[in-house]
Amino acid sequence: LSFSQIFIQTSKTAHKNNEKLTTVNLADAMLVRLKSENFTYNPDSSFDVNNYFKDNTGEIDRTKHKPPTLIKMNNKKYEVSYAASQSDSIINNASYSEKELKLMKVVVTVTAPDGKTKGSSEGYVALE
Repeated sequence: LSFSQIFIQTSKTAHKNNEKLTTVNLADAMLVRLKSENFTYNPDSSFDVNNYFKDNTGEIDRTKHKPPTLIKMNNKKYEVSYAASQSDSIINNASYSEKELKLMKVVVTVTAPDGKTKGSSEGYVALE
């Protein structure tokens, strides 16, 4: 009887790990997708870089938003959120700021249907 409890707990842990791995892989895939799209550089200092990720397609189906805010996979729905930032820091009198390099740092977070399991990926997206 004690072995059956171990098997049940192992099965639950395996399911959680699988869901976590799925969310991380989806976040990585969405970041790669963002890197492949064209984003226009906006030198206006008051511009919010998060506006790059607001949908302007008018689609009701969130899987068709650009970028998507919902992914349907394996009969499950995963929520996707995006957060962007851009620094202005200058190091040792050299211009290495993300604004000057025309880069924005993006964090993609995917939430599993249970609402508890989340996976994220972060990287830089080039602005043209």
